[in-house]
Amino acid sequence: MKGYVLQSKGKAAWQDVPVPEIGPYDALIRPTAVATCTTDIHLIKTAAWPKAIGKVIGHEGVGVVEKVGSMVKDFKPGDRVVMPSAGSDFRHYRSQRGEAKYHQDLNAYFSDDPTIGGVFSELVKAVDADNRLARIPKGVTDIQAVMVPDMLITGFTGVEQMHIRFGETVLIMGVGPVGLMGVAAAALRGAGRIIAVGSRPHTLELARQYGATDIIDYKKGDILEQVMALTGGEPVDSVLIASGGRASDTFTTAMRAVKFGGHVACVSIFFDDENVTLPMNVWEYGGMEKRLTGVLAQDGRDFFERLLLLIANKRVDPAPLVTHVLHGWDQLDEGLALMGSRNPEVIKVVVVP
Repeated sequence: MKGYVLQSKGKAAWQDVPVPEIGPYDALIRPTAVATCTTDIHLIKTAAWPKAIGKVIGHEGVGVVEKVGSMVKDFKPGDRVVMPSAGSDFRHYRSQRGEAKYHQDLNAYFSDDPTIGGVFSELVKAVDADNRLARIPKGVTDIQAVMVPDMLITGFTGVEQMHIRFGETVLIMGVGPVGLMGVAAAALRGAGRIIAVGSRPHTLELARQYGATDIIDYKKGDILEQVMALTGGEPVDSVLIASGGRASDTFTTAMRAVKFGGHVACVSIFFDDENVTLPMNVWEYGGMEKRLTGVLAQDGRDFFERLLLLIANKRVDPAPLVTHVLHGWDQLDEGLALMGSRNPEVIKVVVVP
């Protein structure tokens, strides 16, 4: 079969790969929709995770079960499923402490197992199917469901780490697809005021649709000054970092904007920054509490299926994130190029094989 393989730093291409053999707890999935991501672009450009070299890449996919192992109880051939996006090991003994996601033993990019790959292939091995696949409810489209394994789980996990209480004021820094899902999640969590930061008209309009009450265009002035102008000088209760830029500048703005006792959750990955510098006066030289948390998205069947239930019951609709749908595996390169193009009209690209 064909798979899209990271061959070396700066090079990924289609090549023949073996059909993966599944174990008793695994399943074989035929993708019906995959999404391209800026993480794919960074990975190809930098090969930042060396264990990904020589493997199929891609982490956002849905499909149909083709085959299951002898010990799989909850899935059968023909089921529509969301495929695992990360590599949480729910059979690791520390998962009993709620730490499964900190053990990425099943992640193609970190695993030593050459048979564990990504979703850009004609068939995909899903390890530990009962714990890591998620059944797609009736009425939920592939386009909606394929936004779950990264855009929704990342935005929603980040918002959980903000610890929002009813009626609070929150700041969402960045309204790309993850930030937009952060806006939607903050609204569902009961935020009274949601200040969204961006610049592209299309994403800013979507931010309002998902629940933003105020919009800040970072191209029109300093973000912190604009926030304080909106709040009358009052710090916000919590901040979600879902933007790019220089890490030190971004973290400093967030930490200055948030109240003492507040939470800053970062879902961005800053590949180009080795170090971050923060002025000590953002938390009174260590004498006052502000919480800065890096966020690893929660994955696994339970979280996926809860998010799918929100979609099925029309509490959130991620379909507007998808601005481009391409047809055929031969369009994957174009899908990656679009995600890397910085075209302001591109939010997410889906390829339907």
